[in-house]
Amino acid sequence: MNLLNSKKGIIGEVMAGVVALVMFGYVIIFSMLYYTVFVDGVTDAGFVDDAILDVEEKFHGVLELFDYITIVIAAVLIIGIGIVSKRVASAPVFFVIVLISSTIMGLLSYFFNYLFVSMISDTIFSTVLVFFPRTMLVCTNLHWIALAMMTVGSITLYGKREKGQFLG
Repeated sequence: MNLLNSKKGIIGEVMAGVVALVMFGYVIIFSMLYYTVFVDGVTDAGFVDDAILDVEEKFHGVLELFDYITIVIAAVLIIGIGIVSKRVASAPVFFVIVLISSTIMGLLSYFFNYLFVSMISDTIFSTVLVFFPRTMLVCTNLHWIALAMMTVGSITLYGKREKGQFLG
């Protein structure tokens, strides 16, 4: 039985959500680093006037807004797992398979925590990490996000009503 590509469970969806959160967190932190290096270069070159400073402040505010968007994405992914589990055509007995495989998913999510922390632990990221406390909270606790996704998905998978799709 191939658990990752199974249409009867939510394992692939949970891992896709975890990977999406890791990649989104890394991309916004890297973009803030690139942005600060670019602004420092423009400032050192002497190309700064009031209009550029105004645009720079607004762009910085937009990049900080992505910290809140990470929380929204995590919540949408958790709710989305519940919706997908409600609509998937599988018997409620697959709840047991999801429950058994949740330990593997927790281990894989913890690996992605470690991967994220090792990617941003370089000293060049230390200047921009203060702008993303919520992203750091989400991306360093992916095992809890995966557990919430598994719980919501398992409850909706187990609690749905059969509509006759399993009759021979």
